[in-house]
Amino acid sequence: MKQIYLTTIVGLITVFTASSQTFQWTTPQTVEENLAQNTTVQFPLHQTAIGSDTVTLAIEVIYNDIPAGWDGMLCIYGTCLGIIPPVGTTAEMTPISGFTEGMVRLTVNPMSGTEVAKIEVYVYDIDFPNDGDTCAFILNTTLGIDAISLNQINVNPNPSVSEVVIESTDNIISVTIVDIQGNVVGIERNLNKASHTIDVQSLPAGQYILQIEDVNGLYGTKKFIRE
Repeated sequence: MKQIYLTTIVGLITVFTASSQTFQWTTPQTVEENLAQNTTVQFPLHQTAIGSDTVTLAIEVIYNDIPAGWDGMLCIYGTCLGIIPPVGTTAEMTPISGFTEGMVRLTVNPMSGTEVAKIEVYVYDIDFPNDGDTCAFILNTTLGIDAISLNQINVNPNPSVSEVVIESTDNIISVTIVDIQGNVVGIERNLNKASHTIDVQSLPAGQYILQIEDVNGLYGTKKFIRE
């Protein structure tokens, strides 16, 4: 009886593991860009099936604060929704397999707007809806403010598993850590020094953005990866 019981459990675990890995991203899951006024741009994100099976992906819009005055639309592989859809919108892609790629593509024109905006889309296999991933389009986070030249800022090591050292030619006043969903996960203020070390051990593995303010009131951003 013990042998039969263990075999059954192993079989269940094997099936569960396979179901959570039916597709992967071939591009980063997050876009962060400043938009030029009255200019239309496209940001495509792609996925492929893992293994030889055919996979049908679907999406759900889980966050959207893009202003109503902006123009654009969201497209997925096989169809375009015609608008930048509201939260709760769902749609199904054309099935993918082999070298065929799935897609979530935001087309956007801010018109005369300069607002900070974000849209998040949950992508999942329709057979395993709880095993999906979220992609995000984060727009205009630093538009309209003075930026520190990226040559003036060094972030090392990058990637890192324990700590990140930020160095600037001018003293750093504050550092804000933002995750790929646009959430602030850490702030360090009143630093006033040219080199500052941040402990990142408590952060989950993934991509982050450091928003840095220097003593002159200038701002800049640097991406880093927590391994």
